Amino acid sequence: MLLFVVFEEDENTMRSSIRSFLIVLTCFVGLTAPRVLHACTVCVELPKASIADHVLAAEVIVLAGPTSGNPFKFSIRRVLKGSDDRLKEIPEIPFLVDSVMRRAFRSDPTNTVLFTYGATRTDRAGRSFSRGWKRIFTMTPERKEFIGKLRSVGQLWTYGETDSSDRISFFSDYLWHSDHVLHSTALVEIGRAPYDLVRPIGDRVSTNQILEELNRLDRFVYRPTVIRLLGLQSDTHARSIVRQRYIKALNNGGLNAFEWALAGIEADGALAIKSIDLVLQGNQMTDDDKWAFVRALTEAGSSQPRFRGEIIAILLTVLERDRILAARIAFATRNWGQTPLHQQFKAIADHELTDPATEFVLNMVLDQEVAVE
Repeated sequence: MLLFVVFEEDENTMRSSIRSFLIVLTCFVGLTAPRVLHACTVCVELPKASIADHVLAAEVIVLAGPTSGNPFKFSIRRVLKGSDDRLKEIPEIPFLVDSVMRRAFRSDPTNTVLFTYGATRTDRAGRSFSRGWKRIFTMTPERKEFIGKLRSVGQLWTYGETDSSDRISFFSDYLWHSDHVLHSTALVEIGRAPYDLVRPIGDRVSTNQILEELNRLDRFVYRPTVIRLLGLQSDTHARSIVRQRYIKALNNGGLNAFEWALAGIEADGALAIKSIDLVLQGNQMTDDDKWAFVRALTEAGSSQPRFRGEIIAILLTVLERDRILAARIAFATRNWGQTPLHQQFKAIADHELTDPATEFVLNMVLDQEVAVE
């Protein structure tokens, strides 16, 4: 995820500038990619909008059940949010009551399903171009309590927000909740949150619970999040497994190489960083794997400043051999302050063979540093 800090006096102006810049920046960064990257599986596979996003941004929230005269059609039983006038303006709930839900309603006629109406997706600038109904889940006492707390605690959260420690703290309480829907919802939220904000919630659950999740093939989509949580466990069993898996990832690369390398740094610190350095010095890896290991280093440097000296030395060597990674390294280290990397960034930006996209990105990062000073 790319973020950029703009120094403005007005907060609304600052947010608008950030969003506008990200639209342009995403296009430029895409041009610098040597090939399609595996990147972060969470970013690719998990929903871009979470249950919390749909509930908090909804214009209308209702509980619905089957229509008395038509068991296949939903009708509103209770309105949790939204005026009567607004309900008249929007379309009817388009979803049909399937066979599973019909059986549930027959066994308990008081069952209801939570629906929201509002933005179904937004662009990178936070603008919504589509609205519609979203089926959230069948209500239970636990989920009713969850929705109540969410609407109370999350009043000031914005659609798609990830960099909120309060939000992470709230959802960390639902990790490995007995309700699998709430558990999965928490994994989505934790998985897309900045790593430095996730680190403090380590050891919130048992290693055995994490390993059980990790070994389930039907939960593959949550694996990147689970690997990060395993890396944050402090017990010897978790550390032993992480050591085995990150060394294997360094040797073989592939899917989740980034997460295992990052977990390895949590387990072995400087030793893991040195191991990553040795791998990066070789030439037997794909561009995807190379970026995965470099990304693990920059993520560790951002969240654990004590390692920055060693990591900067490695990144300088990487840049000397592979300048195509310069733009992404620049963004990943943009909040580290003045470092020897900036001299390298400037040299690459000024080089006549540097492509315009990379030059643009590097100059933006360098200009940001000047603005801070």
